[in-house]
Amino acid sequence: MKSALPGPLGALTVLVLLLAGLTAWRRAGPEDLTGWRNERLAAFQAWQAAAPAHGTWDHPDAPVLVTVPAGSYLQGAPETEQERFADESPQRRVSIGAPFALGMYPVTRGEYARFVEDSGYLSRTVCRGYTGETELAPRWHFSWRRPGFDQTNQDPAVCISWYDANAYVDWLSRRTGHAYRLPTGEEWEYAARAGTRTARWWGDDPAAGCDAANGADLSAKDRFTDWEVANCRDGALFTAPVGSYRPNGFGLYDMLGNVWQWVEDCAADGSAGSGETCPRRLMRGGSWHSHPRYVRSAVRRADGAESGYAAYGFRVVRDP
Repeated sequence: MKSALPGPLGALTVLVLLLAGLTAWRRAGPEDLTGWRNERLAAFQAWQAAAPAHGTWDHPDAPVLVTVPAGSYLQGAPETEQERFADESPQRRVSIGAPFALGMYPVTRGEYARFVEDSGYLSRTVCRGYTGETELAPRWHFSWRRPGFDQTNQDPAVCISWYDANAYVDWLSRRTGHAYRLPTGEEWEYAARAGTRTARWWGDDPAAGCDAANGADLSAKDRFTDWEVANCRDGALFTAPVGSYRPNGFGLYDMLGNVWQWVEDCAADGSAGSGETCPRRLMRGGSWHSHPRYVRSAVRRADGAESGYAAYGFRVVRDP
C-alpha cells in the first residue's frame, strides 16, 4: 500500500516543511554567549568598584548610561544650514527640565543577543540587508544575526524594528527593576548636539568628522563606487564596534553615524503614541550607509514601525 501523499497535497506539505525549516534556521539561537557574559560580569564588577560619577550601569546585561544634564537648545536647522531639509525648520527653543540617563553607546549586538537568549523573543521583522549591491534589499534570511556582513558582539545591533527596540526596553525594565524606554526626539537631539549649534557636533564640515562618526566616506567608496561621500576615511565599510570614534561633549559615542537610532516619536506629528495608533516612527543620527547630508543633528528619518534595515539600531533612556 502506497503511503505517498497525493501530488498537490504532497508538494504543499514539502513546501510547508521547507519553509518551517528555513524559518527555524533564521531564528536559530545566537552564538554561545558564555564568553560575552563572563567578560561583561568582570567589567561590571570593575565599574561598580570604581564608582564613576559620570555614568550608571545597572546590570551586567544592561547598557552603560551617561547622565545628560538639564538645559535647553534650538531644535532643528537654521535656514542658513545648506544641507537642511524643509522639515527641519523653523527652529524652536526646547527645554529639557531634568537630567536623564542615556545609553553611552547604541545597544550592541551582544546586548541584544542576551535579550533574545533570556526572553526567547521572536522577531517578525523582515530586514533589508546587504546583498553585495549599493542598495540594501529585503531577504527572508536577513536578521539582526545575519545582516549580510560580519559583526562582532561590540558592533551595534542592526536589522532592528521599532517594535523590536520596544520589546528590548520592556525586557530591560523587568531585568533591572528600572524604567527603560526609547528617547524622545527632543531628548535625542539635545544629547546629540551637546551644546553645539553647528550641523554636526564637531562642526559643519562632514570631512572633519571621520574620527567622530562612521558615515559614508572614502572607506565606503572603495566598495560603493557610485556613492557621494565625505572626503575622509573612518576605516569602516559597514558598522564599527561602538566607541570606535571620539565622543561628543556629553561623553556619548556614535550619536551620529554607525546606525540610525529609533526614537519614540510618531512620524506623523513628532509626538509619542502607541504602535497601534502610529504605524510610522522616527529615527535619528544617520548610519554607515548614509550620505553625509543625513549625518547631521537635525535630520529625521521615518519608516514603518515594523521595518528592519541593516543600518537601523537604537539606544535607551532610563527614567529616574
